[in-house]
Amino acid sequence: MTGGMLVIIFGMAVVTFLPRFLPMALLTRRVIPEKVKMGLGYIPTAILSAIVFPILFFHEGAEVAVQPLYLLSAVSVFIFSWKVKRLWASVIFGMLVYWGLEFIL
Repeated sequence: MTGGMLVIIFGMAVVTFLPRFLPMALLTRRVIPEKVKMGLGYIPTAILSAIVFPILFFHEGAEVAVQPLYLLSAVSVFIFSWKVKRLWASVIFGMLVYWGLEFIL
């Protein structure tokens, strides 16, 4: 292993660690207002939407096109996860639906 690789690994560790540690270290003794806590609760949903939406509705960059395989998989997994409310069951179900639709389509 070269010195450059060690520097890169160390840099990645720092970049991964600091964004998690600093807010925890700086904000543990402060009282966060209830409205801010409520707003922070929407961040995971917004991030997931920002990841999933382009996959479902855009094809190869900027061309707007519905991806039927992805859309059918997403809708079925959404309904399944809404009913079951179990993360791992939804992930496994989603993979099975995607593979099954890929085989059929």
